[in-house]
Amino acid sequence: MTTILCYGDSLTWGSVPNGGRYPKHLRWPSQLNERLGKHHQVINLGLPGRTTLWNDPFLEGRNGLAYLQAALETFGPVDILIIMLGTNDLKRHFNVGAYEAAKGIEKLIEKSKMPNTHGFPSPILLIIAPPNILSPNGAVAESFDGAVEKSQHFHQYYQDVAVHNKCLFLNSAGILQPSEIDGVHLDAQANEQLAEAVFSLLKGKV
Repeated sequence: MTTILCYGDSLTWGSVPNGGRYPKHLRWPSQLNERLGKHHQVINLGLPGRTTLWNDPFLEGRNGLAYLQAALETFGPVDILIIMLGTNDLKRHFNVGAYEAAKGIEKLIEKSKMPNTHGFPSPILLIIAPPNILSPNGAVAESFDGAVEKSQHFHQYYQDVAVHNKCLFLNSAGILQPSEIDGVHLDAQANEQLAEAVFSLLKGKV
């Protein structure tokens, strides 16, 4: 049984644009599991609001770096770790850009490779650059004010970090875009597109 841990934010958790959560079968990690088959366990550890390593003053427990080691131990040994974080780093109150988000991703990569007391081997890593943010609408509009242009640099910085650290890499902006309803979250079609792209990348490696 191959264990694949999807460590992300609301895009992994399955947020419906402007409110709610998709049924399990519509979330991309579930669709990935369906494509890979019963000998694989794909765990959806998405959490709305999660950042790479920033403490959000308005949402408790969203620092991705602070929880990663616990997650790897809880579900370990993890064979493949998929990280798709950074969208929330671009919220206005953090005042950082895609470069800083990529540096946060690098810290997560380093954390995943640290020795653990259980002797679990380090997982294979897949880094996914988040999709470009469209014009934010509705409830997310104020939080993501100024984030559209910043998000267009995810691909460049994330690819550099992934290559430097010998990780698999996927640029989600090359295959999908968020829903125009709120400009940030994925519609059902985008979830399916992401699952298919990840499956194509992993099918020769698991």
